[in-house]
Amino acid sequence: METIRNKKLSTSELMKIFGVGRNTLRLYESRGLLRSPTRTESGYRKYDQEDVSDLKFILEAKKTGFTLQEIAELLTMMRTEEMITCGTVSSEVSTKTREIDIQIKTLLAKKGFLNTFLKICSSNAANNPCDIKRNGFNTGSCCD
Repeated sequence: METIRNKKLSTSELMKIFGVGRNTLRLYESRGLLRSPTRTESGYRKYDQEDVSDLKFILEAKKTGFTLQEIAELLTMMRTEEMITCGTVSSEVSTKTREIDIQIKTLLAKKGFLNTFLKICSSNAANNPCDIKRNGFNTGSCCD
């Protein structure tokens, strides 16, 4: 990233560095996550270091589970407040970790059910007909 400091980047350069598509950049612009970049006389977009920092933040936040709306709210806070505090950020991150904990519990419950279903289904004769379409994922009616 050091090699791009103080250099304005074209859309294709930004796409290559971050591995994102043109439509992704346009989506982020339309949602206000990325500011409208400056343009050359011929209309090409040029992104500055702040745009690069914003894009890096957006992609990292997405990896950790933040939605585009949540990312937009964080970016708005960072852009409008004189100083965003660690308390503010930690509150947002705590909320996200609680949401992830709920998702993990939900996924583990689903996995547990499917494992139970699989044990019942696979313990029956391998050649028995399976009517999952009619019976659904019902552990009591698998491969009767």
